[in-house]
Amino acid sequence: MSAKVKTMIQCIAVLACIALVSGLLLGAVNIFTYVDPLQSTLDGFREDSGAEGEFTMIVDEKTAVDGSQGSIVYYARSTDGVHAFLASAVSGYGGEFQLYVYIRDGKIYKIVTGTNGDTFVYKLDDADYYSNFIGKDLSSLDTLSVDKVSSATHTSEAVKNAVDAAVKYYNANVAGGENNG
Repeated sequence: MSAKVKTMIQCIAVLACIALVSGLLLGAVNIFTYVDPLQSTLDGFREDSGAEGEFTMIVDEKTAVDGSQGSIVYYARSTDGVHAFLASAVSGYGGEFQLYVYIRDGKIYKIVTGTNGDTFVYKLDDADYYSNFIGKDLSSLDTLSVDKVSSATHTSEAVKNAVDAAVKYYNANVAGGENNG
């Protein structure tokens, strides 16, 4: 065996050892730092909603809602009657707009803005836009008839579509539907 071949085999062996040790270290780091996205979402629902009970995940993957331009990413129900939705819609800016919608006794009581790339969300807060949805009876709420906020048209449209998905899902599947209770 020539010296050149011997050197090449040694280099390959050293690189294989480095790759093995690196892979083991990365695996260990992953094991110790892994955050379960479903559990993290349930914890976030509990913290944001103020619910006292434990949440059970009902929908855990993006689900289209019939008749809506929004979708449900996650939906969970607490033992004390809070329904928590992470809903999303496509913003006119091209990205996904996520919104947390909390419902109790057939009414939205809290909305929290989630992940989005929109720069005009603050204008919705300034215009008290969420009050168009909060406290309204969901059985008769027409989310799409709510006016848009001037100079935040795409953002308010995304919010309407996300809220619409939560309301339609709730009315079809929870309020007297298959997941009521």
